[in-house]
Amino acid sequence: MDAAMINAGEVQPKTKVSIITRMIALVAFTIPLLGGAMSSFFLFGAFRALQGNQSAGVGAVMAALKEASLPVIVSLYLAAFFAFVVIVVLVVRMFVQTKTASPPFWYFILSGILCLVSAGFFWKAKLLFLDVLSPGSSTAANGIAGIAAEINLMLWLSIIGAPVVFVILLVLSVLPLSSRAGSKWGSLAAASVVWILLVATAVAIPYLIDGPKRKNEMVALPVSTNSSYSDHDADVEKDASLVLTLTADNKLYYRQVRDVNGKVERTETVVTVDELPAKIKSAMEGKTPDKRIAYFKCDINAAYENILPIFQAIRNADVDKVGLVVVGKKDADDPYQTRPVSFPVKLQERLNTSVVMRPNPLTLVAAIDKDGKLLLNNEPKGTMPDASRIETTLKNIFKDREGNGVLREGTNEVEKKTYIKAAKSTKYGDFIKLFEAVKAAGADPIGIQIDDVN
Repeated sequence: MDAAMINAGEVQPKTKVSIITRMIALVAFTIPLLGGAMSSFFLFGAFRALQGNQSAGVGAVMAALKEASLPVIVSLYLAAFFAFVVIVVLVVRMFVQTKTASPPFWYFILSGILCLVSAGFFWKAKLLFLDVLSPGSSTAANGIAGIAAEINLMLWLSIIGAPVVFVILLVLSVLPLSSRAGSKWGSLAAASVVWILLVATAVAIPYLIDGPKRKNEMVALPVSTNSSYSDHDADVEKDASLVLTLTADNKLYYRQVRDVNGKVERTETVVTVDELPAKIKSAMEGKTPDKRIAYFKCDINAAYENILPIFQAIRNADVDKVGLVVVGKKDADDPYQTRPVSFPVKLQERLNTSVVMRPNPLTLVAAIDKDGKLLLNNEPKGTMPDASRIETTLKNIFKDREGNGVLREGTNEVEKKTYIKAAKSTKYGDFIKLFEAVKAAGADPIGIQIDDVN
């Protein structure tokens, strides 16, 4: 009789759950919530600085996103560590007689999914951020302002969702959940699945969001090193402005505005150089001479040989003014380089080969050859990336001309017109550095020589 009662007592279900197991599990599931909320909080700062602006510096934005992502990534690895501790505890409990039950398997599965809610909303906001910086994406043409509400919502859901989910996890942890026969194996299997999920998420998500393909889609605009000779230009973002974007892998995007069912919509589509003149002429219809300008965004690593045909197509559309779009220098006033800045330049007039003209002795041509050497009227002036010798020489030339009264024909201004010329193998970033040196010397106007560049 006594033996029967003992055996009956041994098979009775346990009504108490191990405090140690569930508390360690609660810590593991809480950490990703805190990490996701912290990352979203940090991302808010970058988002507010960039909101409404499409000409942000990709380098600064990527740095801000990387900084914001750090808490959530670290939290996932910490959570994985504590999840591994839970597995160890569950394994030990399988071989040690205990008076408490392990949490049931569904507790681990449900909690493992809920703990990623805050991080998930953060990653969604980050993905939208990256999309808006990728030309040709569904959101890029409308700029960050076009998805401001959605990003705001994702970040707030991430921050607010953290305490809400924590309360749910806490309630699940303190409930007197019972464990039935065989549940130790089920709990161990579920905890192992959650551990794998945390590790895989920590490793895979950053790669999928920041992967090589997406990075290649970004356009890293050159950075203007001196705001005193780069012009803030709000027209870059106006719907009426023509904007061309060239990526590092030679994809050319054309931004256009169209009316779709009574709603104005900006789109970016891939175009060929042959299609450009007609599109540019259409975009310039009805514009006054001062507004007939084509804005050009180009990746610093794009080859100049791919840029020349674009300049030629712009000139073929009877447009001679180009705004080279760059980003302002990163500083305390503009930590995310959000100010749209452009360098206004004139394209070289078509050469009339049927008429023999004497060369103008006052013509100045600053050039980069295929080896990166800098030249001023074919005289060596150092090598890239240091263009200070050309800047100094031009300043001295302009000073001498001012002292000698060398004026531009028909004006009372000192002749300071300077052309820029680059070999086809030149990177666009080096071309802009040369342009800045010429601009800093006081050259005005500045033209781009696009004929006979070799």
